Amino acid sequence: MDNILLTYVIPLYNTEAYVLRCLQSVVDQGLGDDDYEVIVVDDGSTDGGRALVEAFAREYPQVRLLSQANAGVSAARNLAIDNARGLYLQFVDSDDYLPSGVMAPLLQRALDERLDVLQFNYKSVDMAGNALPVARDDNYASTAVLAGADYLATHCMTPYVWRFLLRRDYINDNGWRFDSSLIVCEDGALIARFLLNAPRVAHDDTLAYCYVNRSDSAMHNPDPGHLRRRILSQVDAAASINATISDYEQQAAGRQAPPSVAGVRNVYLYFAMTKALTCGCVDEVLQRIRQAGLFPFPCVGPEANYYGSKWKLIHFLMMRPALWRCLSWLYRAIKKN
Repeated sequence: MDNILLTYVIPLYNTEAYVLRCLQSVVDQGLGDDDYEVIVVDDGSTDGGRALVEAFAREYPQVRLLSQANAGVSAARNLAIDNARGLYLQFVDSDDYLPSGVMAPLLQRALDERLDVLQFNYKSVDMAGNALPVARDDNYASTAVLAGADYLATHCMTPYVWRFLLRRDYINDNGWRFDSSLIVCEDGALIARFLLNAPRVAHDDTLAYCYVNRSDSAMHNPDPGHLRRRILSQVDAAASINATISDYEQQAAGRQAPPSVAGVRNVYLYFAMTKALTCGCVDEVLQRIRQAGLFPFPCVGPEANYYGSKWKLIHFLMMRPALWRCLSWLYRAIKKN
């Protein structure tokens, strides 16, 4: 396996019920046995998922299982990148899966066109695999090869790392890794870097990923401490994207970064402040935003694929912290009763 073309990166944490479907989907992609590898990183799972992967790996020698003490999805992905041998990387969450046979032609296109980044389409499904309606359309027709900034000028910046094939040397040569201090939105912070700076990017309209919407996922964890960390992580991710924008504009001789990058930053801030209202930590979150130099709030809009009067109203309210605190108190008083 000296000429591996693709490395699948799969973090594993307590997804016993889903991981075999995920693994079977990645080995059913029409690639030769010597063309790919699968690196599963057990992030300190406490269920039976690890044993299932071990049994699967005995049948498929392309699968390697690495382990670490629980450190989060970013650290798990970074460990896999450090051990990857493929020309390209494809990130797959262990509760999601791929439609059969889609990656072989996508990989061939990436190789033929010498792409640094290839983005593809996806669908959201429920836990049984039934397609779910989408709130907005993030799918596009196939494109020719563009520089990253030019690509982002006509496409929204998607904040999901599993929507891309990435050339491994492009990531490694720049020393880029996921920020392990972020427990959410770590995707967007890294994507802003590799998309904005990529020499060769293309989009393929193939539907190549099934995102499973789980009500029991970490994103839906109601624990107040976890929710607080999630909110602060969103703010920190927004600050990281803001720094990436500044770095790009300094190096690009005055050229502004495409608005779609700032759009993701803005959405992170809006969602953080909205969640802060519901859990009563408005002052702490606002202080974090001020420290990052992101107050007054930039107004979210079409650059993030968000439209309408609702966002203008939210912006009006968030620009008045005293009013936002009152709304937080009122919301929690109503919920308590």
